[in-house]
Amino acid sequence: MSFANTDALNTHLADKSYIEGWSFSPKDSEVFSAFSLPCPAAHPHAYRWYIHIAALTGLPTALINSAPATPASVAAHAPAKDEKKVAKKAADDDDDDEMDLGFDDEEEEEEKPAGKSRAQQAKELKEQRDKELEEKKAAALARLAKKEANQRSLCNLEIKPWESEQDLLELFAKIKKTVVMDGLKWSENCALVDVAFGIKKLVLTAVISLNLSMDAIIEEMTEETFVDEIQSMQMTSMSLL
Repeated sequence: MSFANTDALNTHLADKSYIEGWSFSPKDSEVFSAFSLPCPAAHPHAYRWYIHIAALTGLPTALINSAPATPASVAAHAPAKDEKKVAKKAADDDDDDEMDLGFDDEEEEEEKPAGKSRAQQAKELKEQRDKELEEKKAAALARLAKKEANQRSLCNLEIKPWESEQDLLELFAKIKKTVVMDGLKWSENCALVDVAFGIKKLVLTAVISLNLSMDAIIEEMTEETFVDEIQSMQMTSMSLL
């Protein structure tokens, strides 16, 4: 599965937590490496998925993909510019040395303090630039981690029972009491909507943190916890808060 652009990726992830299936897979890593950080306003679903995969695979990768201010080409060429400045300064110094001011060259060399070589100066300039770049990366990484820690997703859900006589309000209360975990908050209320033949479906919402997968929660509820009470459960939409 491949995506032509971020619009296609965003559409695909509108009701999914992962590229394929209900859990993280190599396909997520493959698509993740093909895209840079999406715009949260233009592509909210792709953005939610991107920073979630970044948290699973390592934030430094997300930082490199989303740091337009310091591209590799700039970092690679910056030291070369500094070396040119040092070389130009050295040429100017040589021109000054050629001026005959009537002083003895030997005395001038004795009075001139011992300084660093041009190669040493260039090396120190490069080390300073590398240090500043690492500090900027660390600061950006900290900001991204803090932002991700506060990110939440709102999931709209629908649950269909096996029988029309089933008490859906009782099922809703049981879900809120049974399915409890850090980062998951069920809605305070729910709605009952007619489906067909007297059967109603339960409509509710849940807020989850980015370290949780609603697909995995649905799978556990339908195949283990409520296998005899829930015929089907699906997430109709998901959005970032």
